[in-house]
Amino acid sequence: MHLLILVMALLVATVGTAAYAQEAGGISSSAISRCAGRIGIDTREADPAFSAVLLDGMPWATIERVEDQIGAQAISTVVTGTGARRRRDGTFVPFRYTCLLDVKGQAIMFHASHLAPRLGDTLPPAAVIEGAASYTEKGVLPKGAELRVQLLDKSKSASGDILAEQVVRTGRPSPIPFALRIPENVSLDGRNMSIAARIVLGRQTLFQLKEHVIVPAGVQRPIEVSLEKMDAGKR
Repeated sequence: MHLLILVMALLVATVGTAAYAQEAGGISSSAISRCAGRIGIDTREADPAFSAVLLDGMPWATIERVEDQIGAQAISTVVTGTGARRRRDGTFVPFRYTCLLDVKGQAIMFHASHLAPRLGDTLPPAAVIEGAASYTEKGVLPKGAELRVQLLDKSKSASGDILAEQVVRTGRPSPIPFALRIPENVSLDGRNMSIAARIVLGRQTLFQLKEHVIVPAGVQRPIEVSLEKMDAGKR
């Protein structure tokens, strides 16, 4: 409880601007990935029914640069956002989270607060694109590997604007579930959309999806994508 109070005090005292450090072909910020790694460890230890943890990136996550301390630990970044745990029975348990990173960019604390829908506590309204990503080899992924998936709008540029994204850590083989949340007030009509996805381990890309184009009507049903293994020289 004392630690939680300190975290809340840090958030109130935070002075800074939300920042998204775009990485080529990756998630909007490595901070989301570091936080996903932290909760993946905690969840496996606490929940025997663990299947996957999904953390939302843009536009649901906020990344604040700070200069503060909790005890003797220096804090450089506070990440707040939304996500969900997927249990083995296929159900999703949504949550809000706060994640603290040290000066080396390592996640030192992750606090998730589960929602209470019966009390009207829900995530912001959104259209959800559910899907699953499989990869071309059998077996469990190496420890620390994660799925990074994005919904891109390429109407204005070849690289595309990010409409929604997610990092997924899982303790089971493929397919890996994902659920991209698009703000309810964002219209998809007339957009040139595609799904981009890859499985990474650290800075290495293990599997990658060739462009998967979707149309607005396609977001109403689950999307299945298959990722191909990357040659060692191209990772």
